Amino acid sequence: MGKILIVSDVHGDRSILVDILNHWRNQVDAIFYNGDSELAADDSVFDGVSTVIGNRDSDVNFVEARSTTVDGVTFFQTHGHLYNAGDFIGWANLTDMDQAANEAQAQVVLFGHTHQAGTQVYDHKLFINPGSTTLPMGEYASFGGSYAVLSIEPQQLIVDFYNRQHQELPVLKAVVNRNQLK
Repeated sequence: MGKILIVSDVHGDRSILVDILNHWRNQVDAIFYNGDSELAADDSVFDGVSTVIGNRDSDVNFVEARSTTVDGVTFFQTHGHLYNAGDFIGWANLTDMDQAANEAQAQVVLFGHTHQAGTQVYDHKLFINPGSTTLPMGEYASFGGSYAVLSIEPQQLIVDFYNRQHQELPVLKAVVNRNQLK
């Protein structure tokens, strides 16, 4: 089944993005970058990468949000700032992103903006924030930055998180049965 790399919020640290992409590119079926790169949309680092604009990105050639289907799973991807993700209710405000994901008929929502790594099942959708590789915040900030890899299995979705040295962060691992999702 499929593997998806999810990265967000490098805030100008192109070298960490290149390192992560080089490490995973041949091991995953799709790559999502959730905004705040502070790079140009046509930067070669984004070749073959699904991108969206973040609140710190100035290139208008990034899209605000997108819907993509990989291995039978529909993803709604956004940075989150245009959907009020930072208006915290616990880990993140999911309400506006949830409404947009409903319109996209998505089972998984990918976002960034809050710099807080984690997952949550909300309204029959899996929300994934890979955290920030450069400016981590929240409960897991001490890990020094993070990104995520989603494995799509026949009966479940598995989200593993990694630090900047590509070491797995087991405390953040999430396993979600697909029957929990729309």
